[in-house]
Amino acid sequence: MKNIVFIGSQGVLSNIPLRVLLQSGINIKAIALLPETRQILENNPKSIADVKVGDDESLSSSASLLEIAQQYQIPVIELSDQLEQSVNALESVETDVILMSCFPRRLPAEIFQLPKFGCYNLHPSVLPAYRGPSPVHWQCEHKVSESGVTVHRVNAEFDEGEIAIQKKIKTRLCVNKVELAYRLAILGGEAFIELVQAIEADELELVPQSEAEASYYGFPE
Repeated sequence: MKNIVFIGSQGVLSNIPLRVLLQSGINIKAIALLPETRQILENNPKSIADVKVGDDESLSSSASLLEIAQQYQIPVIELSDQLEQSVNALESVETDVILMSCFPRRLPAEIFQLPKFGCYNLHPSVLPAYRGPSPVHWQCEHKVSESGVTVHRVNAEFDEGEIAIQKKIKTRLCVNKVELAYRLAILGGEAFIELVQAIEADELELVPQSEAEASYYGFPE
């Protein structure tokens, strides 16, 4: 296995994909967080992480990233405003691949260009549709009949990198944000597994996004 660093935040779209990866046997070399995210999770780790959908409880009480790190004895790296410090921390674990999900900031090029095999973000929509910071909200608002996840290579622009893995699901018209986020989080974990397997087998194919089909939605008011 390559040395994989997982970059995330609080919430199911970070902790469930990570849990799915670990439960599949994929080794995570380190977990990277913003200092403020670490503080939130230390002070109130369950405030955002708890989710329950119907009778499915297999991942519904997923632990926070810090709890997962402790359980699996995974080192935690802080991505501070001190860029050199963050880069040095990632270099110290010999990062080959970065997997990112639900990270609230733009990664500097010094970080996303660091891994030998690339940096990949999990976006909870079928890109290039629903680019932006709140795709789950807007898909529910628009009552989409189909949703999905996209793992794309990170570049200098938000949500515009080449598509590596894409998976789709049908949705109910009455689907709510909690349920959709939960379903997409599990699907995202499966997409990450496919990505890692493709990288290991040297079979990864990247597809440019179609700007003609792109849509963008900002934060809801």
